Amino acid sequence: MNSSNLENSQKEDSQKEDSQKEDAQKEAGETASTKRARLFQHPDLWRAGQLPAAGANGHQANTTPSGFPDLDTHLPGDGWPESGLSEVLLPTAGIGELQLLMPLLKQLSSQMRWIAWINPPFVPYAPALEAAGVDVSKILLIHPKNHKDALWSLERASRSGTCSLALAWLDEQQMALKDTRRLQLAAKQGNTLTCLFRPAAAASQASMAELRLQLAVPDTTTAGEPDHLKLSILKRRGGWPVPEMQLELATGRSRTEIREQLSLWRLWRSGAAVTTTAGPAVPEALQTHSGNVEQRVTH
Repeated sequence: MNSSNLENSQKEDSQKEDSQKEDAQKEAGETASTKRARLFQHPDLWRAGQLPAAGANGHQANTTPSGFPDLDTHLPGDGWPESGLSEVLLPTAGIGELQLLMPLLKQLSSQMRWIAWINPPFVPYAPALEAAGVDVSKILLIHPKNHKDALWSLERASRSGTCSLALAWLDEQQMALKDTRRLQLAAKQGNTLTCLFRPAAAASQASMAELRLQLAVPDTTTAGEPDHLKLSILKRRGGWPVPEMQLELATGRSRTEIREQLSLWRLWRSGAAVTTTAGPAVPEALQTHSGNVEQRVTH
């Protein structure tokens, strides 16, 4: 091979190497760009100031409308999340927190999954729930012996996949940040919306809940007018806190009557009559550990 041919061969090899390097660089650039695009589209990525977009019907497939349009406009996906830990902070029980959740209870009770009530301060009142369209056969009451069992029961119910909604009233003095982290993970794994009812003072404590609502009673209420509830969003996924708003509660009874009924419900602990109904199978783990698991509501 003469020197001219050798030089031409070397040039061709050099050109091939340069071309391969350029292709590799382009491919690497496209891969990095694609990876970044996928990362920004990941549903678990929280981007401040941007709420997830709603679907074609106005609500995401993984959210449930709250029944209060003013509230939905401030919730990611225009509704309650399908899963995860949420907290409702309130000064005392019976101010309208269950009326706030009533549209949610109605919709989720149509599923073939339980709605678990763990350590409630009262027994659910069947006539009121049925009048609101709630299927009481899907309600599962769990009465743990202590806080440790209550926390275990809530985590297990959230992770089991057999509960669409888990409502819980735990001992606030024994709650810790690590507990909310465990509950958040369990709720995501079980595709369960887990809702903790906590005192208003818990607002100053850190929590892994992705949604935190604070409730209060309006300063003045005019006789004969519908009850209202003050609500503030302390924490929401993908957005800033929302200051106080007022929601009109749909109820046929006054707040005073509800509180009187609440006092009567508490008498159940001393032996009130109850009626048992049938429903989905209770998770075996809950049957064997949580102490007192039953399905019953007062009539």
